[in-house]
Amino acid sequence: MTSVLLATPPLMEPNNPYPATTHLTGFLRGRGITAHQVDLSILLVTRLLSRAFLPLLRQAAEDYAAAQEEIHPTVAFFLAAYADYERAIDPVMAFLQGKDPILAHRIASRSFCPEGPYFTVLEGQTQVLEQAFGELALQDRAKYLAARFLTDLANVITVTIDRDFTPWQYASGLIGPDFRPLAAKLAREPSLIDRELLGLWTPILEKYRPDLVCLTAPFPGTCYGALRLGKAVREILPAARIALGGGFVGGYLRDLDEPAVFEFVDYIVLDAGERPLECLIGHLEGRLPETGLHRTWVREKGRVTYRVQENLADIPHKQIDTPTYASLPLDRYFSMTAYPNAGAHLLADLRWNKLALAHGCYWKRCAFCDTRLDYIRRYDPTPAERIVDRMERIAAETGWMGFHFVDVAAPPKLLKALSRVLIERGLCFTWFTNIRFERAFEDPELTDLMARAGCIRVSGGIETASDRLLALMDKGITIEQTARACRSLTRSGISVHTYLMYGFPTETEQETLENLERVRQLFALGYIQSAAWSPFDLTVHSPVAMNPDRYGIRPRFPKGSFARYGEFHADPGYDYKTLNAGLKCAGYHFNRGLGLDRDVRSWFSKPFDPPQVAPDFIRAVAPPDERTDSHRRWRPAGSDWTDRPRHGLRVPSCVVVRAEGEDLALLDLSDDTSYRFEGIGAECWRLLAAGHSVAEIVKTIARTYSAPRELVSADIAALIDELCGNGLLQRDYGPVGAGMDVGCGERGIP
Repeated sequence: MTSVLLATPPLMEPNNPYPATTHLTGFLRGRGITAHQVDLSILLVTRLLSRAFLPLLRQAAEDYAAAQEEIHPTVAFFLAAYADYERAIDPVMAFLQGKDPILAHRIASRSFCPEGPYFTVLEGQTQVLEQAFGELALQDRAKYLAARFLTDLANVITVTIDRDFTPWQYASGLIGPDFRPLAAKLAREPSLIDRELLGLWTPILEKYRPDLVCLTAPFPGTCYGALRLGKAVREILPAARIALGGGFVGGYLRDLDEPAVFEFVDYIVLDAGERPLECLIGHLEGRLPETGLHRTWVREKGRVTYRVQENLADIPHKQIDTPTYASLPLDRYFSMTAYPNAGAHLLADLRWNKLALAHGCYWKRCAFCDTRLDYIRRYDPTPAERIVDRMERIAAETGWMGFHFVDVAAPPKLLKALSRVLIERGLCFTWFTNIRFERAFEDPELTDLMARAGCIRVSGGIETASDRLLALMDKGITIEQTARACRSLTRSGISVHTYLMYGFPTETEQETLENLERVRQLFALGYIQSAAWSPFDLTVHSPVAMNPDRYGIRPRFPKGSFARYGEFHADPGYDYKTLNAGLKCAGYHFNRGLGLDRDVRSWFSKPFDPPQVAPDFIRAVAPPDERTDSHRRWRPAGSDWTDRPRHGLRVPSCVVVRAEGEDLALLDLSDDTSYRFEGIGAECWRLLAAGHSVAEIVKTIARTYSAPRELVSADIAALIDELCGNGLLQRDYGPVGAGMDVGCGERGIP
């Protein structure tokens, strides 16, 4: 019986295990095959960021400094503050791993961690920390500062040991059509980082002595590490066979014609690994000839050969056993909050179990996407009951109650079924996923159901806020439809993150400006909470690359025998650099609720004509909808509310609240009527209902959340106007106190 060892090479994000090995280990064990998994990425990172490694790093830094006329400031600071680094590193790592939360007080005080060059951005920017974290978010503030401390240390490793080592990737700059740069690095004497990696890998190989070693390379930044591990297997266990797979392989090595790669591995497997692994193990056990391999590159007589069984179907997603996290060091993963906003906090700080609702994409038509590849093209959903069974088993194994569904686009029908099963079973899981902003999400019944079932966030590609470009992309959505979907999601308490691209073929600079204006309006109305812009990237496997004439481009296909993926494309009449700077700056502010009243032209360093977009365009196509009255909430424009606690508060039948110069009283409402507030809005409402004046509320909230008083004052005025406009408050010039006895106590307002 073949024994299998699955390994994740460095470098990967350190907050969660990458799901490839968990998925395949569960599959193999379900087939009765002996399978073990290791995460060399987290093992290496926690070794390098430890007190035990610091003396070796100091020696490397001193050797570097002795050979330089001008020492890099990061290295100079490290050597000067070495004793402080040695004192702080292990406690900081324990804090980020959740083992010592009390240390947050010392880290947040700015007197515990040595603050190297990576902290200079915070000089004179105390307001940034106050605005992002306030007085109470001590843990988050400390994690953000600790992440900067670790980044400084990682930069020392990069400068003094290996310029190809950067968080969180390793030698990704060597990946390209020509294999020789990567081969040259692998042929050199192992660096200090490599020696540490091999020091971890050797005892693992000797412990398990596998017949087959499977290395997953999800991204280009893991390819070097995978091949370095494969080279070591050759030396330590020469009889073992080595297979390389993963997202990088499936996307970049489809036209492989480089025999030298097989000095490090024996098999290179494309796309979903279950069926190819089943065939490979059958071959190693003598049940299949080499011609029976499936979706696998091999080297025969010095030439690269592709083996595939055209009529062999993949294993249905619902029949694959539950992923397992067994033997992974779950206590070593740690948060890296690199940006002080809720989106970064959600992805990089919290612990998530990774799971897929389906294989592939149910839409699979977007012109910029890898629609030819299996991970998009082959759509294969899993029944909701089976998904929830897997969730229960994984949560029991890891102790983590959060799930990140890693689907390309989660189908609305399946999300509805999943939500119902979670609610019926009374399970308290928290989850988020990626979606398409299609018509189904306009329905508050669906979004409310998802929120009740534990959904806290969705992300999705708007791509462009232009109906002309959306049609050219074959996205299957419109801006009106997207705005209504986002409105429904946010009013159900689900935050929305959007992906946007610029520079799509035929897009003009003026169109990019007008797209930004529509996005600004989505932010201003509270329909989206965060967004990220990136330039259009032409890929080999997309409809754009396959039909360049339709899109008016002439792609340049790189020549080479190794990695082929990104195609060079640049419109000479489109100023990518200037537009990138402006969009990133606007996005930085929009994500924090700032600058939403500015003319969008002000973000760019070059003049533009005024955008030909009505200032109320989004409001007109997605106005307030009476169907969502029971889910109204107020969100201050300048506050980051996505990680605030939720409050569902019932409206009292009659409450008088004081404002300057007049009184406001709630109308008499039925018991079934509710008005929901969240975060700062809930606190504001409590103070209003308790009879505090607007001036008192402004002072209290500004102090609690470290927010500018003028912004809080404007927000509270907007809240009062909204309550009045919706008929929930009326002007009352009677004596103060009338109706107060009916107030909070009877209707349960705290």
